[in-house]
Amino acid sequence: MAQDYNIFGFEELTASFRKLEAKYPNQADAMLVAQGKAVADKTKLLSPVGKTKKLRGSWRVKKPKVYKNGTVRVVRVQSQAPHAHLVEQGHQIVRGGKTRVNGRTLNRVQRSVRGIQSGGRVEGKQMLEKSIREAESRFYRNAEKMLDILTNDVEV
Repeated sequence: MAQDYNIFGFEELTASFRKLEAKYPNQADAMLVAQGKAVADKTKLLSPVGKTKKLRGSWRVKKPKVYKNGTVRVVRVQSQAPHAHLVEQGHQIVRGGKTRVNGRTLNRVQRSVRGIQSGGRVEGKQMLEKSIREAESRFYRNAEKMLDILTNDVEV
């Protein structure tokens, strides 16, 4: 006793999914760029202001704005300042010379013989990390809104 089922509307559903699939990349790219700009702006606000004030103004969303690697889409926020990673992550204070010679790091004895002193450690400000953490909750809310808009536009 085989039963035969007829599925009505399968072609319409397939057409709706194709419309949704065609709109998704543009909507996703726009949302990612907006999120990247928001992270860059928040990072600018959290960045400390030094003598030159160049770190604060150096945060950008890298162009091309959205990188595609297969199905993954990425927006890069980066700083053009060469010392941004030192402020973000912290660093050792060293006085009196170089701590590396011919690509090798000098050990404690070699540094003391050369008169190189360690002056402690500067803790990092984690301005980029804080702004990314803050943007995560907004990202999920915005992604849900985007999917709601996309699915409302497509008629089933």
